[in-house]
Amino acid sequence: MRLRLTCLLTAVLFLLSGLFSVCGALAAGETFKDIRGHWAEKVMLEMNAYDIVHGYPGGEFRPNNNVTLLEAVVMILNTLGLNEKAGQVDLSGLQFHPSLTWGKGHLALAVEKGMLTRQGLPQIDNRRLASRVEVAALVCLALGLTPDSSYVTFFDTSEIPEKYRGYVGAVVKHNIMRGMPGNMFSPDEPVTRAQLCATLSRLIDQKLVPPPAPMNLVVGRIASIDVDKRKVVLRNLEGEKTVYFPADKSVFTASGTTTPESLSTGDRLKCITDGQNNVRYASLVDGSPSIKTTVEGVVVSFARGSRGYSLTLENNEGDRLTYPVEDDARLIRAGKEIDASGLVENDYVEIGLDGNDRIVRIEVYPPERISGTVVEVERDALTLRRQGEETEYEVSPRVQVTRNFIRGMSYGELKRGDRVEVVVMNKTIFQINLLSDVLTGQSGMVSRVHSKAVYLYVGDEEKRYELDERVEVIKDGRLVSLDKLRRGDYVNFEVDSRGYLITIEVLDEEDGDFEGTLKYLEFYPTPWITIVTSGGLELEYEVSKSAGVLRDGDRINLSDIIPGSQVGIRVEDGRVTEIEVLDDQNLTVKCRVSSINRERLRVTLEINGRYFTYSLAPQVTILDRNGKPVSLEDVEGYQVEVRLKDGEINSITII
Repeated sequence: MRLRLTCLLTAVLFLLSGLFSVCGALAAGETFKDIRGHWAEKVMLEMNAYDIVHGYPGGEFRPNNNVTLLEAVVMILNTLGLNEKAGQVDLSGLQFHPSLTWGKGHLALAVEKGMLTRQGLPQIDNRRLASRVEVAALVCLALGLTPDSSYVTFFDTSEIPEKYRGYVGAVVKHNIMRGMPGNMFSPDEPVTRAQLCATLSRLIDQKLVPPPAPMNLVVGRIASIDVDKRKVVLRNLEGEKTVYFPADKSVFTASGTTTPESLSTGDRLKCITDGQNNVRYASLVDGSPSIKTTVEGVVVSFARGSRGYSLTLENNEGDRLTYPVEDDARLIRAGKEIDASGLVENDYVEIGLDGNDRIVRIEVYPPERISGTVVEVERDALTLRRQGEETEYEVSPRVQVTRNFIRGMSYGELKRGDRVEVVVMNKTIFQINLLSDVLTGQSGMVSRVHSKAVYLYVGDEEKRYELDERVEVIKDGRLVSLDKLRRGDYVNFEVDSRGYLITIEVLDEEDGDFEGTLKYLEFYPTPWITIVTSGGLELEYEVSKSAGVLRDGDRINLSDIIPGSQVGIRVEDGRVTEIEVLDDQNLTVKCRVSSINRERLRVTLEINGRYFTYSLAPQVTILDRNGKPVSLEDVEGYQVEVRLKDGEINSITII
């Protein structure tokens, strides 16, 4: 009788060891003859490697066996690493079903965690199967997830009891449980051992819970392999981790298995190891996880928590976004792969997200400090000219603007022609400093060139400029050496506060767009135009007979342009092909007063042989050569200097 009882107890313990990591369990790393090719083969072996579930005597796993509610509770708590704690729970005051001979500590712990109710314990016998909605509720309550019924969108949602819908929605939201074929949840269907292994493995893979001690989950790319020592070094965000393969251990692939000797550097490997870094399970993972979307922004925080790494960034719209990071996400700075210590606050990054909105790649763009001249200012873009080329940059909403690195100013104060130094990260500007002591928009003609100085004609005066040691000389849109400058070259240049030349750009007089003040306009025998740039450089060109002349978008005659007006011209092959009047309402011109209409207070001026009539401003100033006021009649027939403001004569001075 005693012998029969001993055999019976032994059989029971063997049966239990097929489910859980309890006394008498078979060694992890078992091979099972009934799971080869099963859809859940890998996750069943993973759960076995974690010592959470084992096989049955005879090498069977029995993947399609239904799981009882008691077994489900035990497996969930063991996955949470609470097996030892379950053996220490006080059972006093609790009532259990008479058929229960094991697992009472786990049920009592489930009551403590709110997974089960004290009143419901007596109804749980050792045969009651766990339904899918019950497993959903147990997992949700064990993890403390917030119920969320909005994710319950199955065709059979109406069959899910109302009290379970929030639990189902929570586990679906976190990708812990999924629907059945045909978008069904099948709430009352029993859960199999394979299905429960798949559910619980996701808890660990998604870092909702850590692997039960002393096991570890390591995912990384192979950095090196020592075949003789069966040693593999993996690299991930943590740095490098060394794992050791037992002699009989295989590696799972997408199509079967391979040996550790067949692995290659760069392969992406998932390993479950014990406390001595010995591999209990290994599988190759897709080497290049697909990136579904990308997001750019400034790093607000990057840290490792209980669920792994997470990254919070502020995007270019000012929104703060937080994403989980895969342990082996590739972190790239300046083209080189680095570990997590190389990513710091305020780095500008582009992150790549997979289909589950997890970060699989982080590209760090180090700040680049560049200088240039403002060409165009827009609300969210700034165009700079540097080294002879114009480049448009995005401007961050959080851009900081200063003048001479000290005084703060608004972005809207920037204007065309300003010399600035900017901090750029991936074509986006985050800092702008206005260099107010840099003179821009200067023009001249090269007179002499020396190794440390250049002589330029600016207007009618020859000036000597020292050269900055980093002076940029630009010709034909590219950087050239100083010896490419030639006497007679027309140039735009920039000067710093010391009076040193920092940029010299040779103008191509034969082609290009130029702006300036119209000085002369001749018509016979062929039309010629002379303009003076803002830097005092005179440019003279023949005007093509087919040249278009515009003012405010309307076509006008060439003779309608008033000398002294601000104009823009387009030069092609040395001839003007287009003229646009930019401003002829505010200018100063030397001319002769031809006639006066006293009744209408209008004056006709002769300017370079042509006649233009203007009204007098209400507060017009009329002065003689000595600066004394005179009457309007006193200036008729005289050579005068006239100032126009908003298209009216604002002052007349006899010269």
